Amino acid sequence: MTADLTRILQLVALGAAFLSVAAFVTSLLYQPLVEPPRHGLRGLKRAKAMEQGGLFSAIEPLLRWTAARVQVLTPPSINADLERTLVMAGDLWGLSAAEVTAMTAWSTALGIVAGVVYVSLSGGGPLFVIVLGVFGFLAPKLQIAGLARERVRSIERALPHVVDLMVLALGAGLDFPSTVRQVVEKASDPSAPVIEELSLVLQELKLGRTRQQALEQFAERAPCDSVRDLVAAAVQSEEQGTPLGAVLQTQASTSRQRRSTKAEEMAAKAGTAMLLPMVLLFFAVLILIAGPMIIQLGPKMRGL
Repeated sequence: MTADLTRILQLVALGAAFLSVAAFVTSLLYQPLVEPPRHGLRGLKRAKAMEQGGLFSAIEPLLRWTAARVQVLTPPSINADLERTLVMAGDLWGLSAAEVTAMTAWSTALGIVAGVVYVSLSGGGPLFVIVLGVFGFLAPKLQIAGLARERVRSIERALPHVVDLMVLALGAGLDFPSTVRQVVEKASDPSAPVIEELSLVLQELKLGRTRQQALEQFAERAPCDSVRDLVAAAVQSEEQGTPLGAVLQTQASTSRQRRSTKAEEMAAKAGTAMLLPMVLLFFAVLILIAGPMIIQLGPKMRGL
């Protein structure tokens, strides 16, 4: 009797677990598609990516379908980190954090499939499947993180020249919003990262945000020393009532000096970094020269 009751309870538990899994899978399958962004810089980047066609426009519905199912499984902290990286990368293709996670899932699956195909054709071990799967898992996030770092570096390099133009405009009697508008409208490359960021600053000023709030948002989107110095200089000018043009001119000079210092440090480290390759190259040349001589002298030495 006790054994029958235990078996019944086990069957009930298995049935409940099966129904729970089935309900969870069904809820995932019937999740609505993630709506693409339609406003702001992210919506603009999505519209441009769709207009250009190519691979992204072909896989965009699949990404949104997958994103609707993986976003409920992704911890909020990971989504927040991905959102910050995407903002630093200039809202690449208008992607959302859930779509990056979906891209990671598909990339991992493709890596595993490629590993299985390679192992089946070459007879290798399962290590190739693991390596290609890990590579597929890391590739999208590493690519986006690399684009974000390059974009921030581009802003840091271009900002001193932009600040010089702002100083000239402020010296001509323009206020801060008009100065930013002149820099944006007269830019030779409207798609440059620093011009995109100044356009966002101008839009936030139009929406009624203060100069300090708009610049602080700029510093969050492009976290580098030059932008932080610009924000600090603007806030200091507003609090102390000093002319913004003079403060920005000092900030631009400081940014150039910092960039020159970094270039000198990198040049000083380059000699040390080249030491190991030079040693390896020396040994390679030595082996190429001495190797044939040793091979020719080997039989003669054995004859002696």
